Amino acid sequence: MLLIISNKADLATDYLIIRLHERNIPFLRINTEDYLSLWDVSFSIRKNGANIAITKEGQESIAVESFVGAYIRQPKIPDLEITDEDKEFAKREVGETLKSLWRAINENVWLNAPYRLLRASNKPEQLTIASSIGFNIPDTYIGVNYKSIKNFYKNNSGKIIAKAVKHGFNFDGDKARVAATQKIDEAALDSLKDYANIPMIFQSHIAKQYDIRVIVVGSEVFATAIDSQSHEETKIDWRLSDCHKIPLNQYKISLPKKIRNLCLDMTRKFKLRYSAIDLILGKDGYYYFLELNPNGQWAWIEQLGIHKIRDTIIDELLLNKGAM
Repeated sequence: MLLIISNKADLATDYLIIRLHERNIPFLRINTEDYLSLWDVSFSIRKNGANIAITKEGQESIAVESFVGAYIRQPKIPDLEITDEDKEFAKREVGETLKSLWRAINENVWLNAPYRLLRASNKPEQLTIASSIGFNIPDTYIGVNYKSIKNFYKNNSGKIIAKAVKHGFNFDGDKARVAATQKIDEAALDSLKDYANIPMIFQSHIAKQYDIRVIVVGSEVFATAIDSQSHEETKIDWRLSDCHKIPLNQYKISLPKKIRNLCLDMTRKFKLRYSAIDLILGKDGYYYFLELNPNGQWAWIEQLGIHKIRDTIIDELLLNKGAM
């Protein structure tokens, strides 16, 4: 049996579940915001061992050892109906209990073990590793020192971009705002002196032919070109196509063997079985690594008919990897 962990609004998980039904593969889906209302987890720990089981409303309890594969996407803490003065304490306790459940599942059962997701999400470490294994990366400065930022700007002939250290999304409930990657000009550089004193990633601006989303599942690599340069609004950050309702042309590409292998190496460096990697092909003909999302979106690529990814994810989940 497979364990699928997500939230009620995650369409990628819905899309995966449809395929599980079509293939008659048994699974248990739990939405984390329904914890304590529609499902529960119990820990019975004694001298002779532990029994940890999930019970979903109307179903029999399932021991965590029953799961041969586990996939987690975008879990959310439930909205607890508790007085404000106790809410932070309650959220902490719920979060710790959920983490205890994740840890109770053998790490090799996971597509990506949750603790590995946490480490793999760090952009500075990603860039350091990517450079060390042979990827081209944009020159990068991360920090808040205005003098250093200004020197970085001058050293790159005034051609730099700025983006968030973690990710470019700010969530308010179910609504998300995009803190887009931006090109920094003289006016923006001057405004940084008065801007909120928070660290940012500054990178040399690479003139692009197009953006590339690479999905790695096990030993399979699916590469999709995104024609971000056909619209002014998406040249720096193609994700703004959704905000501006611009349908960008996207199509299947084959990566050079070296770049394909680097994507596999990058994924394995973090001991992942799945990753979504963002590359660009520069006008200079070189491929550049931008970042890796260990839980990045993939469903839209299959829905556009570019690659078949669902079955590859499911097949990977059904493999018991043993010790990694």
